Amino acid sequence: MKKIIALLLLLALLTGCTAAPAATEPTQPATVSTVTEPTVPETVPAETDPSEPRPEGLYVHFIDVGQADCALLECDGQYALIDCGNTEDGPLVIEYLQNLGVERLSLAVGTHPHEDHIGGFASVLHEYDADTVWFSYTPYVNWVVEGFQRAVMMQSKSITKPKVGDTFQLGDTTITMLGPVKTSYEDVNDLSLVLMVQYGDTRFLFTGDMEAIAEEDLLNSGADVKADVLKVGHHGSYSSTTYRLLREVAPT
Repeated sequence: MKKIIALLLLLALLTGCTAAPAATEPTQPATVSTVTEPTVPETVPAETDPSEPRPEGLYVHFIDVGQADCALLECDGQYALIDCGNTEDGPLVIEYLQNLGVERLSLAVGTHPHEDHIGGFASVLHEYDADTVWFSYTPYVNWVVEGFQRAVMMQSKSITKPKVGDTFQLGDTTITMLGPVKTSYEDVNDLSLVLMVQYGDTRFLFTGDMEAIAEEDLLNSGADVKADVLKVGHHGSYSSTTYRLLREVAPT
């Protein structure tokens, strides 16, 4: 198994898609190696020296944006941002990227059109070019969606709605679109992009705000959801992360 280090800042397991409180400065993350035997996390500095070579592997940064979602994937000098917190979190995310020495994003993903997932993109995409942008297009349009779209248009780029089975290569890491498997749901949360991130034999599953109905459809489709790390759906809400999904993912 290739070496993998997950930088865990803070994964907020809170319910709902309500506005987040003002973000605080990023806390120091713990570095955890995903292995079969339990390990003791080691504290590492939140900021790194961009001039220092990074050890080979995949780094997954869960950025503290309060009751919102923002994760940065880093592999072989390439970066992918999955969601970007609330609108007011944009400067915090920009500062975090600057501290890492990020110069551009290979991939930006908006899992679905709620502010606590895509609000920060309006600021971040004014500072950082994104080679590819994935977004869950829905009939749901609001001011935050328009701000996200406008930021992409300013880069003369287009937004792609990926299909099930589409992949993106981030260095030696493969990002695969698993869901949603249906094109229409009553709740826009169920239209969240579901991503499997795989490096070597190690897998991370990102589910956005997918709820029980879409989870059931995903599992019934035969999707391979087995993963070492699960980013639980809808901030840990009771409406998501059903027993059947947990049993099938079986995260360590």
